[in-house]
Amino acid sequence: MRLPGRGCCCSALERMSAIYRQFRLVPALAPRFGAGGGDLRRGLFVAKLFYFFYFAAIGCLTPFLNVYFARLGLTGAQIGWLSSVAPLIALTANPFWGAVSDRWQVHRWVLALCAFAAGLVSLLYLAVDSFWPLMAVVVVLSFFRTPIGSLVDSAVIDLVRRVGSSYGHQRMWGSLGFVLVTLVLGRLIGADDLQIAFWLHGLLLAVVCTGLGLRLPVAGQDGRISLPAGLRRLAAQRSYMTFLGAMALLGLGTSSYVNFLGLHMLELGGSEAMIGLAWAVNGMAEFPMMLFGGRWFGRVPHGRLIQFGFAGYALVWVLMAVVTEPLALVVCSALNGVCYGTVWVAAVTYAGESAPPGLSATAQALIGAAQSGIGWSLGSVMAGYLWDFQGGTAVFGMAMVAALSGGLLLWLGERAARVRPG
Repeated sequence: MRLPGRGCCCSALERMSAIYRQFRLVPALAPRFGAGGGDLRRGLFVAKLFYFFYFAAIGCLTPFLNVYFARLGLTGAQIGWLSSVAPLIALTANPFWGAVSDRWQVHRWVLALCAFAAGLVSLLYLAVDSFWPLMAVVVVLSFFRTPIGSLVDSAVIDLVRRVGSSYGHQRMWGSLGFVLVTLVLGRLIGADDLQIAFWLHGLLLAVVCTGLGLRLPVAGQDGRISLPAGLRRLAAQRSYMTFLGAMALLGLGTSSYVNFLGLHMLELGGSEAMIGLAWAVNGMAEFPMMLFGGRWFGRVPHGRLIQFGFAGYALVWVLMAVVTEPLALVVCSALNGVCYGTVWVAAVTYAGESAPPGLSATAQALIGAAQSGIGWSLGSVMAGYLWDFQGGTAVFGMAMVAALSGGLLLWLGERAARVRPG
């Protein structure tokens, strides 16, 4: 039986796709790399540099942003709402920029535009000091910054397929950049000079990452299918849809960790230097998982590996809920890095293998929309109110429940796919 209006929506979508096909960018705006080994190796070198400096930029703000908000006098609930906006924007920004990149094959131009705009907009944090102006900055910044990770992941997955390398060998340079910046800034800055972090973040994105984005090669996509047909193919994969649901639940838990680790550290008597140390050991623990994970777990199915990672997250976050010493939080952060390195490499590879031809960026963007969009947004708001009510114990307890629920959903989806392939 046909549902009312469904045929109209599908035909409208197909008409939009037909219109898009009429407008193709000239070759100069659709740069691609050739099959030569030298070109491919240079592309991987640029990817390593991009990951290094991009995550160095993220490391400038992530550990200290909510501490900065708290210094401005915002409540836990207000901080939660600010943290929830970026994921809501990601729900539209990630698929939008991913679809634009795939439709016209302009991945590196979109990547450079997003990096440049994000770097400039982030400096506006220093010009405002109240809730609603900060909210406006977060909205604009999120529209440009949240798609960057998905766009570069898409290009790198194409590169490593051709070279025979691994995604983890490229992505580990991002962890290295994050570690170095958080260690240095944690020691150099205090409560009264957090502005340095914003300037460094803006410089790395607007100048360094923009330049590297223009140098990052993108593979030509032959045999591409239309966007509506590709999305229908992804939606028909039961295991992929439950995977997106599990990633949304992971985003709920991860947002609690990212947004309130620093405040929880201060709550237990720690300092800004210990916050930087916690984030540094988190990144250092990611490094070996990304470097050797392909060798260690090469024979383990990606879905099973992600399930193990979810169980690890649940254990780490329940420990964070009950510990009473700042140093214990540092140790837990290292364990959190192991889980992240395991889950993210497997998840990005899984999405790349599930993507129809020509929709790699879209498939990666859907992960971002689920994990950094729906899940992160809900988790940020819920964690903000829980923080005001019961502090870090309640926040990390909720994160543990989310990780267990996501792992269970993923297991059920994999089981259903084995019984009825689809």
